[in-house]
Amino acid sequence: MSRARLALSVGILLLLAACLLPCLPLFQVAGMSLPYQDPTPELLRQHAANVAAAERRLAVCVAVAGALALLGLVALALAYAWRRRRPPATSA
Repeated sequence: MSRARLALSVGILLLLAACLLPCLPLFQVAGMSLPYQDPTPELLRQHAANVAAAERRLAVCVAVAGALALLGLVALALAYAWRRRRPPATSA
């Protein structure tokens, strides 16, 4: 496998991982944000703490996904550069 094809494969996988990584925490925040019906004050405090923790997990996942996306774009740029590389000039 050539370097360009490997970089292309890695770049695509990194971009795919960056897109899918925040999905589960996002669904957890969405599901956890629904309030209870007739909650007690203690239940309200616990619910607020759970929602805050889920939002922190989502923020961390989004930051990691951003880093993965950046690495994926770098890998794709390297693949493009390796494919477009000119052969060394020969002197006659």
